[in-house]
Amino acid sequence: MRQEERRARTRGALLRAAGTAFAEHGYDGASLDAIAAAADLSKGAVYAHFATKRELYLAVVETVLEEAERRLEPVGQALRSAAPLDTAATRYFGSPSDATHVSHLTDLWQMAVRDEAVADALAGFRQRRLAALASAAVDAGFAPSRALDMAHTVGKLIDADTLYGRLRDVWAGRGA
Repeated sequence: MRQEERRARTRGALLRAAGTAFAEHGYDGASLDAIAAAADLSKGAVYAHFATKRELYLAVVETVLEEAERRLEPVGQALRSAAPLDTAATRYFGSPSDATHVSHLTDLWQMAVRDEAVADALAGFRQRRLAALASAAVDAGFAPSRALDMAHTVGKLIDADTLYGRLRDVWAGRGA
């Protein structure tokens, strides 16, 4: 195996391990030692690929937001078929990885308050989401201003479902 391939494999293993750690423990609760151990690598391997924990987190944020954009495809299809807005929003979910995705997003929202790079990444995603959903509504024949309103509403419904999903996990853990 060539050096580039080994490097890509190691980076991928670190991102998967970090993704799991950040989803389970949040940014503050995840440790580089635990991430390295979960990837079956040394802490030095982590630092060979990511200078800081924050840099590793930002790489995970990038993959989480890429997944979030992929999840918009069925939402847009529902809007194009003139489905009710709440029905369209529910199409964002339905994957075996929903709980992990919800954990990532809620942690990302918390980090966005403290970290400008995370806030910028989230803002960029929200703008892309708005454009994609509005475009889908225009494709369904809605006027641009109505399509934009619809896109805002569907985005808010997705965010509300995300928060509710996270709280449901917390409540389930407390036996509520």
